[in-house]
Amino acid sequence: MVFKGFFKGLNYIFLIMTLCINPAFADTIGRFTDIRGDVSLKRTKITTRPAINDPIIIKDLVITGEVARTKLMLIDSSLLTIGNNSRVEITDFLLDKDTRKGIILVKSGALHAKAESLAVPNSRFEIRTPTAVIGARGTEWFTETEEEGTSIYSMSQSINVYNPAYPNQIVTVPENHFSRVKKGSVPAPPQAYCPSDLHIIMKRWDLAGQYSSKKVNEGVCEVKR
Repeated sequence: MVFKGFFKGLNYIFLIMTLCINPAFADTIGRFTDIRGDVSLKRTKITTRPAINDPIIIKDLVITGEVARTKLMLIDSSLLTIGNNSRVEITDFLLDKDTRKGIILVKSGALHAKAESLAVPNSRFEIRTPTAVIGARGTEWFTETEEEGTSIYSMSQSINVYNPAYPNQIVTVPENHFSRVKKGSVPAPPQAYCPSDLHIIMKRWDLAGQYSSKKVNEGVCEVKR
């Protein structure tokens, strides 16, 4: 564990040095690590087809088609896996020795997020949708955004959720629980979910097998019916 933390720290330092030394990478806040099917990248009104290891910068909009998915690794080692028929924007991102701020906007579709836990005093990592703001530190969750609202499934540790229309009505969703946030409503009280049900939901977005939760991956159900 000591060596793992040591090498991870070296990778972090090397990445920061690379960004500082090479101006061409100054705005890079992540990269594509997996691309399946019809994936587009919209940057400053120009749409392109990204390739593996292509950079991601702030304000990039990632768009996936009907049979597609893609995975992004951010410079803090957090992972974002975007499902099919989705539109995800990297709204803001900052990382230095004192601050980590990430704001990801899911305009539509589904996203599996695994936020890396860092020893950074001011750490903030948020996923935003039209009806919800999801914030966490060092955790894993799945977000599904549809016309009627947003569903949030906590897969590791707890997450805080609120409707931006009611910023003071924050609900904590424990591990292995979910909540829904509809338009004009505060988040519903958290309920336990069956991992096999989540497996079916994520499969619909072509995200089955893309997460680290062993129980969900195996489709095990521990929730009493």
